[in-house]
Amino acid sequence: MTVPPEVREHGEQARTSARTDGLVPALTLLVRALSPKVPPRGPRGHAVLPRELLEEFAAEEAAAREEPPQAPGSTGTKGVEDAEPLPGLAVLRPVPGEPAEAAPPAWGWALAWLRLGMSERLRDACLAHLAARQSEGTSLLMQQMVKGTLADVLLEHLEIEGVLDDLATGRTGPLGPLRPADGERHLAGLQEQITRADRALLRLLGAHGYTAEGPGAAAHASELLADAYGTAGPGTAREGA
Repeated sequence: MTVPPEVREHGEQARTSARTDGLVPALTLLVRALSPKVPPRGPRGHAVLPRELLEEFAAEEAAAREEPPQAPGSTGTKGVEDAEPLPGLAVLRPVPGEPAEAAPPAWGWALAWLRLGMSERLRDACLAHLAARQSEGTSLLMQQMVKGTLADVLLEHLEIEGVLDDLATGRTGPLGPLRPADGERHLAGLQEQITRADRALLRLLGAHGYTAEGPGAAAHASELLADAYGTAGPGTAREGA
């Protein structure tokens, strides 16, 4: 299997936006590009989306049914969960008895690009935070364990980027194109790899990663995206490469 060029383009744009602007702007960009009419849901019926877009979807649905507009702040969308994993982000639960709107083709691959950008943003934040802290007169970045972990994460990011590039351009190895099931396994592996990299970076940040000002909430929301839209099959990005 290969990823369509337009999906790669939107995914790379979302990656850049995620690294520079954060998760909600990047996800807004991706949804508007790939699923502008309906909230894309994962295989179990869940969706994690910018609340602003849910309000836009609900307004379009109400206009189509010639209903009065929703009150300000109300999404009017079935299955909205009140808790926000991140400010500006909403969770849609499955609607019992109603089929879920399927996510657009290759949505998971574009989402992997976005999550890679979020992981790179976390790496940038980690570098900045550790560079500003010292132990015994030396920057924490100079500690061997810290340097080793950051180097490992950088290698993970480069490997993830390489796999995404290969799939987008059809370079899938000596055995030829991936079958759909193999593609799902690779995608699940990439998502796990991004999650592992994020958790390694958060460990370097210590308590700061989980404070109100820290990046832990965004990392959790990124992982929630992988859970909502992920496949059931486990794997690693290295398997079958």
